[in-house]
Amino acid sequence: MHAVLWSDYICPWCYLGRDRTALLRSLGVTVTQRPFELHPELPPEGRAHRPGGRLDRVLDMIGAECAELGMPFTKPTRTPNSRRALETAEVVRIHAPDAFDALDDALFRTHWVDAGDLGDRATLDALVTSAGADAAGIADLVAEGVGARVLAEAMADAREHGVTATPAWLVDDVLLIPGAQPREAIERWVTKLAARDRS
Repeated sequence: MHAVLWSDYICPWCYLGRDRTALLRSLGVTVTQRPFELHPELPPEGRAHRPGGRLDRVLDMIGAECAELGMPFTKPTRTPNSRRALETAEVVRIHAPDAFDALDDALFRTHWVDAGDLGDRATLDALVTSAGADAAGIADLVAEGVGARVLAEAMADAREHGVTATPAWLVDDVLLIPGAQPREAIERWVTKLAARDRS
């Protein structure tokens, strides 16, 4: 079984969804991550969170579930524009695939644990280097629009499959799981789909 996952590094449900991806993999599902720019309207410098606002309450919920799962979580005070981070990750996936998993982990950790700025090029360059790729070469390819083209293709594919938010997993082209659904529900759906495939 195979699932395509559309995800954005600045989406709190996507960070929590890493637990659901691990669950899917434990059920024998191969998961391929694709970029999805959740908030293209954000300015390049990002936006500060309003204390007591809706996002503030969502982050409290995410933090509580992360604590139950033993996932580290630091409540951010800003949301950066994620476009460059998404494009950088896709260029690394294409041109330095051995470094992608490490960079993917680092991008989530930087925003949701270390309070780093994913909109900052120096931060991204340091993460790319730490993951084992050539930061200057990757940045040049991002500047040439390589990552932008991949992001646009992923967004178009998401729309074609009815995906409007993140995270979203499309399992075997038939089961669309929108959002970080309860673990029990995901296990039940995937088990039923696997049984149907075997019959």
